[in-house]
Amino acid sequence: MSTITTKPLIEAPASTESVRYETLAYLDAYDAVLNCDYAFVAYRETDSGGAWRIRIRSSQTAGAVFEPLMISMQARSTGAQGKPWFMWGYNFEPSASDPRQIEFRVHVAGGKPAEVEMLVRLRNFDHTAGEARSVRFPWPKE
Repeated sequence: MSTITTKPLIEAPASTESVRYETLAYLDAYDAVLNCDYAFVAYRETDSGGAWRIRIRSSQTAGAVFEPLMISMQARSTGAQGKPWFMWGYNFEPSASDPRQIEFRVHVAGGKPAEVEMLVRLRNFDHTAGEARSVRFPWPKE
């Protein structure tokens, strides 16, 4: 029997009197070439006036900020084009020399944001693409 618990490598900030933080999702992955862990946390940030946004923080890369009005406008446009999702914020696209992939996607249903996905694919020790890892969480209701 193991009693070892794994602590997240990155967490949402602690809430204060003026800002409340709610963790929505966590994802980590290992890049064997760099011998490095990547971790991502998505959280909802709500100020004392009720305005909110979603943020993704990363331990190794830039993250993203999802402002509801901007995301709603992009979701409407994406839905009108018949596309199921769009990328937002930081991304790392795979290339012939580097198969790493990091994407923050907003999935669309009926022209509205439905889910946010964090997708990460890092590298095995031989520089080949590792297994893709992803986590999704629902777009918050107003």
